[in-house]
Amino acid sequence: MAEPPPLAPPQVAASEAELILLARALIARHPGDVRAMLSRPRAMPATISTACAGLLGDALSHVWPALWRRGGGARGRCWERHAPVGLTFSAATLDLLRGLLSGRGASPAALPRAPLTIGDQVVVYFALDATYGTLAGTRLAAEPWVREAPLAWLGFADLLGGPPATALDSLCGGAGAIVVELLGDELARRWQRVELHKRTIVEPAALIALGAAQDATLRGWLAACDRHARRDLAGFVIDAAAPLLQRGIPPMPVWLDPAATLGSRAAARVAAGALLRGVMAWAAWDQAHRGVRFIDDDYAAVQVLLARFEAIGAAGRARAEAWLTELAQLVPTTPGVAVLQ
Repeated sequence: MAEPPPLAPPQVAASEAELILLARALIARHPGDVRAMLSRPRAMPATISTACAGLLGDALSHVWPALWRRGGGARGRCWERHAPVGLTFSAATLDLLRGLLSGRGASPAALPRAPLTIGDQVVVYFALDATYGTLAGTRLAAEPWVREAPLAWLGFADLLGGPPATALDSLCGGAGAIVVELLGDELARRWQRVELHKRTIVEPAALIALGAAQDATLRGWLAACDRHARRDLAGFVIDAAAPLLQRGIPPMPVWLDPAATLGSRAAARVAAGALLRGVMAWAAWDQAHRGVRFIDDDYAAVQVLLARFEAIGAAGRARAEAWLTELAQLVPTTPGVAVLQ
């Protein structure tokens, strides 16, 4: 019996091929390829073919492995801790890809009628990561519906600015919680880099805006984790702050523009302590955890949280409190002189 002829590969238009390549580059974390593709705006069709939709679906099916490779593997195999759960993607993901390639950041007609799915949020996160520090990233961060992605706020509060446009509760259960678990180490590194960057900010207004975005994000996230009994999902706050506390590197700006008003410079210093205030919130949790008895239902879970906070400990808590007190005082600083504890 003769073998059937091999199936012909799907045929797609050139613009559709670029959509597929962009999705693959975002998921595989190839920022150089992404930035090269976005360097030349092009006209994108309003619709795509069935073949293109199938190939995009195949690319998006690799999101879970991509998340695991981003650092989730350091905490073990997530599929051994959680039942299989799928990710869904709405038209917003296609609109995001189309908008990036067209040079608009996102399609103006792409405002979703329903909240973004967890899959959409992951693609937004990947896009902000790949375009961070570029004009495309700035345009993307300004999109109203991108600002409604809770995951974007956890990773890029410094880029989005202002308070989160939506509650963050969708990330405290189901697929959202697993995504945050897998990105925990990466989120910690992002917040830690921002802490170090604060020391170089000269303009008080910039530091005030950054601190306000961080404060609002952390307050919203810690409250959501508390409501859903998932305080462990806020562990990236500890991982971001602990090394800086141990090494004595506070988020104090080395020098603030002396031409700015005294009030703005004072407000900027206070704003710099957003992550430290997150640490103090964790410290309050830690005190409450110590009151849980071994006969209580949540005793085992609380032991995990107690162990988590040990990276900060009493010494770290005291140092964080001292830094917050110092930030509340307007201490003159000199350019080029680091302020270490």
